[in-house]
Amino acid sequence: MPIQQSDRNNGCKMTFETTRDLAGKHYVVTGANSGIGFVAADNFASRGATVALVCRDTDLGNRALDTIRHSTPDAELKLFIADFSSLHSVANLAKELVHSYSSIDVLCNNAGGANAAHHVTEDGFETTFAVNHLAGFALTQQLMPSLLKAAETGAARVVFTSSVGHMNSALDFDDLNLITGYSTLKAYGRSKLMNLLTARELHRRYGEQNLIASSFHPGSVRTPIWRKSGMLAGLLGFVMYPFMRSSDKGAETLIWLAAANDEGALNAGGAYFFNCKQHRSAAFATDAAAEQLWRISEELIQPFVR
Repeated sequence: MPIQQSDRNNGCKMTFETTRDLAGKHYVVTGANSGIGFVAADNFASRGATVALVCRDTDLGNRALDTIRHSTPDAELKLFIADFSSLHSVANLAKELVHSYSSIDVLCNNAGGANAAHHVTEDGFETTFAVNHLAGFALTQQLMPSLLKAAETGAARVVFTSSVGHMNSALDFDDLNLITGYSTLKAYGRSKLMNLLTARELHRRYGEQNLIASSFHPGSVRTPIWRKSGMLAGLLGFVMYPFMRSSDKGAETLIWLAAANDEGALNAGGAYFFNCKQHRSAAFATDAAAEQLWRISEELIQPFVR
């Protein structure tokens, strides 16, 4: 369902289109069965885009498809199932997407979560680090030929869902798996810093090839993540829940960065946004950190993406 509003208070001075202005475009949205990912996928589909919904749960994914088709009966949708805690699953997802679409215009790296305790995936990575950063990084890497193909005829875009939580803690490159001093908020915040840094480095490497990279903070959104994040985060979520944003509001900047044709979105340049405006990031979110994270991430995913 299209979002129609012009919000002068939060910076998103726009009215999302109700026409089929995205017809012919291929969009990939991860974490698309609920929350801001679902709202964005619904919006893109209503505007004529072919949308790949990437979800972990088949039943929830099919429910999302049915809901979108109820409001947009002719929506061009396809469901892809992947477990982002497994880089092998992400590699298989990338192969399925490449096989399904001749090119990919927009990739929305939105999937993520938080964990109450320190867990390690079968691949050997701390779960928040794996799901929130490595999976999206690996997917972007493997879809790069498809994105650059789309960029030959019009700007391709990659948008990362970050968070103001990235300001909580600088990265410790000697302990990216947070073996020491784990907490839910620290793990989540560092993963969101990684999203921001990845967008910045992606722009540095591919911006001249007509690829627009960006990251954004959706605001504090009412999502199930608060109930799964441990006692402290859960209590914070309970207290703040009445004051949190709806998923519709949280998705505004994502939709703007992924689909708007105004100067701000088209010149995102790897920057970090909030309320459809470029926003200050943490002082430790440096270009040097972005380059180092990219290099290390490439090494970490290499055994799984061949």
